[in-house]
Amino acid sequence: MISEEGDHQATTSAHRGSGRLIAGRYHLHDVLGRGGMGTVWRAHDQLLDRAVAAKELHILTHGDEEHRIRVRRAIREARAVARVSHPHVVGVHDLVESEDRLWIVMELVEGPSLSQRIAENGPLTPQHAAALGVQLLDALEAVHAAGTLHRDVKPANVLLRRDGNAVLTDFGIAALDDGEFLTTTGELVGSLEFMAPERVMGTEVGPASDLWSLGATLATVCGGQSPFRRPAHPATLHAVAYEEPVLSERLGPLYPVVEALLRKSPDDRPPAATARAALRRVAAGDTTAEPLPTPTVRVPRSSPSSADADTVTSGQERLVPARGAVPTARHTTTLKPVRELPEQSSRSGPTRVLWALVGTAVLAAGVGGGLFLTGTPPFKENSKATTASYVVKSAASWQPVTGVTVQRGDRVTVRFVSGQWTADYRNMPMTGPAGYDAATDKLFAGAVDCKIRRASPFGSLLARLTGKQGYPIHAVGRKLTFKAAGNGALELAMNDLAGSCSQDNRGTLTVKVVVTRPS
Repeated sequence: MISEEGDHQATTSAHRGSGRLIAGRYHLHDVLGRGGMGTVWRAHDQLLDRAVAAKELHILTHGDEEHRIRVRRAIREARAVARVSHPHVVGVHDLVESEDRLWIVMELVEGPSLSQRIAENGPLTPQHAAALGVQLLDALEAVHAAGTLHRDVKPANVLLRRDGNAVLTDFGIAALDDGEFLTTTGELVGSLEFMAPERVMGTEVGPASDLWSLGATLATVCGGQSPFRRPAHPATLHAVAYEEPVLSERLGPLYPVVEALLRKSPDDRPPAATARAALRRVAAGDTTAEPLPTPTVRVPRSSPSSADADTVTSGQERLVPARGAVPTARHTTTLKPVRELPEQSSRSGPTRVLWALVGTAVLAAGVGGGLFLTGTPPFKENSKATTASYVVKSAASWQPVTGVTVQRGDRVTVRFVSGQWTADYRNMPMTGPAGYDAATDKLFAGAVDCKIRRASPFGSLLARLTGKQGYPIHAVGRKLTFKAAGNGALELAMNDLAGSCSQDNRGTLTVKVVVTRPS
């Protein structure tokens, strides 16, 4: 909780006027805006002679140990955001301590916020809102790939450049909130009507939570009203947690994707690729409005034959209907609507019940056909699954995944969730679970003996079973699924040996492991 001293000092400093020099470098001018967590100033960087925006965070850098821990967390996450180079994410230039508080120095976006734009000109058309939605979705994926969340996506935190393109800003909440950080009035930090239900309920949050807030934002700027705002805060919290959203008919073809993003359970919300495809269709002028399915029924394609002891299907699992390709985090979309072929997807039925019936039939056919092609009978319907999340360290060798056990016949899935790492932090960029591209990998030619798996590039995520017999080493990529050929422990590692080879490694990857056991 912010101390009264800190709040008073923030208010006093905000009214001292311009002319202050921060960190011996940033000269403050006028106030651009104020919020619960900070004051944003127009400033001038005297060292580089450029205009910037300086956000004065309303927390003191001194205090008790708990307070200092939160400040350190703020610094870590602000640095994570600073590593994101994306046209629709505000550029973070510097993080400094001055006048006993933290300051985040960012690029200066000369344009109104999305909330100001709506207040002055009224709601956006579905096509315009969808185009902005694609940009914000791309921005969020870049932020998630950096290993952090935004946690306060709302119209006021979206700035519009002079060309009309969107910029996601104000990462103060993401850096400072751990689910418990409160304002001086005892309220949760952030705008209640744009908080995902899991955050309101105090349960685990993740990338899907930011997508929920994006859905609430699109509903507000296109429909002209917040779908969960109520006269009092308790009523708003109740609406977010338990009530269906109030969606305007103005949404038109945007209605299905907004409805899907606002589903209460994170598991019921569409993945980013499905939401992007739907938004692109609306932005391109498609007026059809079909509901998006719930992504719960999975159908593995036929597993290719392999010389390995395990039957592997890496990246072959799909949803019914298909998700579409996984995009890169640095994907960019302009506001100009471009007619393009929509991503392939199955047509959805009028209700989720129909999807469940269709999905069950396809599941039986797909699983049975795929496994019989490999000479393995299908799993029974009452198979059991164990799920665990694990953080894989780049500077360690093989790391056992705790919380799961693997037995012969189990179906093991390792899915990349978030994070980046590098095999040489001094010279090489960050990369993801697939590792470096061929050209970059060749730069490591002199250190090829450090590879665990010669066929895979440096930096790739690897998986193996360890037990009484030897098992093959697999490249995970964004997702790996295999059938265990025996009992063992699942271990993960970066494709770089421990010891002297990994001393210059940095970063981590978060993965989700699912072990399905037939009963």
